[in-house]
Amino acid sequence: MIGTTVVKIAGLDVTCLVDDVAINHGRSGTTDQPTASTATLNVDLSAGLLPTEVEIGANVVVTTRPDPDQPARTRFKGRVTDVALGWDDAGVDTPVSGVGQIVAAGPLADLGRRVIGDEPWPAELDGARVSRALALAGVDLDPLLSDPGTVTILPRDVDKSDALSIVDDTAQTAAGVVWETAAGEVRYHDADHRRGVDPAVTLDACDLLVTPAWVRTTDGMVNTVTLAYGTAPGGGEQSTVSASNAKSIAKYGVLDYSASTTLAEYDDAFAMANLLVSRNATPVWVMAALPVDVASLDDATTLALLDADLGDLIYLTGLPAVSHGVPTTAYLWVEGWVERLAWDAHDLAVTVSGYCRTSPPPLWDDVDPDWTWDGLAPPSNVAPPALTWDDLTCLGPTTHAGRWTDVPSSNRWDTTPAEITWDTWDQTATRDGADHA
Repeated sequence: MIGTTVVKIAGLDVTCLVDDVAINHGRSGTTDQPTASTATLNVDLSAGLLPTEVEIGANVVVTTRPDPDQPARTRFKGRVTDVALGWDDAGVDTPVSGVGQIVAAGPLADLGRRVIGDEPWPAELDGARVSRALALAGVDLDPLLSDPGTVTILPRDVDKSDALSIVDDTAQTAAGVVWETAAGEVRYHDADHRRGVDPAVTLDACDLLVTPAWVRTTDGMVNTVTLAYGTAPGGGEQSTVSASNAKSIAKYGVLDYSASTTLAEYDDAFAMANLLVSRNATPVWVMAALPVDVASLDDATTLALLDADLGDLIYLTGLPAVSHGVPTTAYLWVEGWVERLAWDAHDLAVTVSGYCRTSPPPLWDDVDPDWTWDGLAPPSNVAPPALTWDDLTCLGPTTHAGRWTDVPSSNRWDTTPAEITWDTWDQTATRDGADHA
């Protein structure tokens, strides 16, 4: 289903001047932090001049409305960074009409040029460090939509640094993500954010423009991790902690990763090293992008897809069976997308990552209570029959049981209705209410 796209610059509707809009959003993988979203507008000035309000720094908002009975969905919000104008040649030396290109970038781009910090910062959770740095840069995180953090970050004398490098370094150390939504809102997801997430949209392989291609390589694999942490005593070297996977080393050889971090505590560094090994010790089937046939989707699926953003889950079905062990269905995280909007086209290629690459390790409450120590044999679609407890690093999306440990990390006590008590918390009556409080 292709809808109506509207482009506004400095509050002016300039849709009639725009031939198409190309949007890049999020990140291309899971090893780096997302970059600022960009929108490139190709304009045709044959019908008039470019308005004077279209200037560097002007606000740009791109929306699309696939269903006239539903609110428009914002696909980009940022500010103009580049304007290039020229002429459309109708023949040799006969320029007859103006053309141009306008480039805009999202709010993360501004953070790279906002210098902050004139006093020492204390040790604090990664979410608090990100929030502090962003607040000094003029960006306030919504505590209901951003996470508090899972690890303690070292005290720091910032000494006039740009905000983007601080938050990116913190997120990278803590296995979190600093990102901006399609609507231009900056958020922080900590390492535990992707726990207990339900699919935001289900797509069939027939909804894609090309047959999806699985790729399985050693890229991104790690089976030996060494992390430096804490304060270096007397100006010396930091202490280190290591983790490894003997089975992976025996099969694939040593795939080492080492890094100096800003983690303050041994326990956090130890847990992080083991997290990196558990996620990356074995090769996984990777599907880099899903080129969606937007025009063929029904209304509900189109709206659900446009509402999905980084960290949401797509359930892909209907994949052909091509070899033993190759999935025919998959849970895939949205990491971003490349999009083109025009009067007669809506091209959307969603960048995705495998579920187990960034999902938190399962909790005890995630494990089927029928599994026992001496009889651990989960279904074949979950893990190999010879599974051991040490191998129990990823189970795929788990079924909600209505327990507090299953509540997404975006939920807060102060947003839960006062009448809900421990004894009245259950899946059917109160869980949904708290999740949407």
